[in-house]
Amino acid sequence: MREIDKQEEIIVKELIKNPRISDNQISKNTGVPVKTVNRKRKKLEKEGLLYYFAYLNNGPHGTGIFTARQLYIVTFKLGITRKQIEEMMKKEEPTKTELKHIAESYLGDRDGNVIIVMIIESRRESDIIEIFNAELVPKFKRYFGNDAIIKTEALTLNIPTVMLRNYMPLVNIMHGKVKEDWPDELIFVD
Repeated sequence: MREIDKQEEIIVKELIKNPRISDNQISKNTGVPVKTVNRKRKKLEKEGLLYYFAYLNNGPHGTGIFTARQLYIVTFKLGITRKQIEEMMKKEEPTKTELKHIAESYLGDRDGNVIIVMIIESRRESDIIEIFNAELVPKFKRYFGNDAIIKTEALTLNIPTVMLRNYMPLVNIMHGKVKEDWPDELIFVD
């Protein structure tokens, strides 16, 4: 386990509020010397603790390209491991359809079986089942056999409320970043 020191916490909170902020501006906002900001930010990046994301809202309150979103839980048969799925993902290049329609995915487990949880987006809900069955299921079957999937669940998702812990589109996001008056104590870093 890696403890985050107080200066790193302050720097990360500034980056959470505005990932495009400069080291100079972080220094001005926090009083941490700019060289320290730069050194600690680079160290957090190198250690794989700090990631940056850009998110384009393609949902109904964004570009409107995708008006349907479903969460799929795919349960694999016993004997298929997370490591095997990780290897499949490294070997099998994603298709353009996957890159376009899978917003997020996670590996997990349930009752001793490996699962993949995916959020799939499209224009219509009826398209999502086609994407799942025409693009994703064949990939799993090709790699793990026709009986690879033992159960599939799908849930309709509507409005995102919390993303990556600190981003609440309905509450604290304005103009693509956390509102300037959002209190630092409400930004989780620990």
